[in-house]
Amino acid sequence: MAKSEFAIGIDLGGTNMSVGIVDRRGRILGRAKKKTKAHEGRDTVVDRLVSAMEAACEDAKVGMGDVRTVGIGAPGPVDYERGVVITAGNLGWKNVPLADILRKRTGVPVCVDNDANVAAWGEATVGAGEGADSLLAVWVGTGVGAGIVINRGVWRGDLWTAGEIGHLISYPNGQPGSRKIEEFCSRTGMVRSLTTLAGLHPDSLFHKALAKHQADGKGGPLGSGALASCYEAGDALVCDVVNSAADLLGTSIANWITMMSMRTVVLGGGVTEALGKPYLERVEAAVRAAVFPSALAPKVSLRMTKLKDDAGVLGAAMLAWDALGE
Repeated sequence: MAKSEFAIGIDLGGTNMSVGIVDRRGRILGRAKKKTKAHEGRDTVVDRLVSAMEAACEDAKVGMGDVRTVGIGAPGPVDYERGVVITAGNLGWKNVPLADILRKRTGVPVCVDNDANVAAWGEATVGAGEGADSLLAVWVGTGVGAGIVINRGVWRGDLWTAGEIGHLISYPNGQPGSRKIEEFCSRTGMVRSLTTLAGLHPDSLFHKALAKHQADGKGGPLGSGALASCYEAGDALVCDVVNSAADLLGTSIANWITMMSMRTVVLGGGVTEALGKPYLERVEAAVRAAVFPSALAPKVSLRMTKLKDDAGVLGAAMLAWDALGE
């Protein structure tokens, strides 16, 4: 296979990095995954990125010399033109010229963008949004983020921060930590609300799951899987919190649709995938109830992610192909 047929797509997170060898048709031919180990510093992360790229090449049975370009989705705002990660709290980075660093290490062009942007581009090109000229892709997981595609191109905004839907303020008079979309609609936000309320609902499945989680000595909050189990079982407390979060998210999406006259929305992320169709339908109902004008509500298409965990890898690779301009 010719050299021009291979790209590397990277989904760089604070905990894990996923790397794929991708052809121009959007097929993943080889994979590698490593812990990010951000606490060990920038140089360690870069070394691990290079090692993961080499491992993915080995899995695909190609060499690094066969790679034409590299695309990376990084957490936080990114100066796309310069390939600089402006800030990434979960990596401890500020103004890191990641594109230049990796270009020197690999010898090939490197394209860096925000992780939600590249995931949105993946869905727009080879995923659930394929065929749509414009779309909003919303990712609900540990936080809430979004990527925007307008007229078949990623919209980043003049300040490179377009799509930060999780940081929209819905309750300006709320207490700190209780004002933004993300603080209610993310897994972190929902679990926090449920943990606060669990003591008042000792018979709830969530209360029992939380008690077991703590008794087992597991660190950190409950994950999306436990949340989904309680939701699927119809636990009243969990359904109340999850449905309220879905309503708020749907209303926020409707506001975006009203403002931008956009008909296609893709919903993804760990929470969306774990909660499944009932959650998607709840968000969709809230969208249709709030969008203006109401007569256009039936024309709005809300779709579940097609690419799931591969959205970042595929989107980064497809964006890198586009950046070559070939």
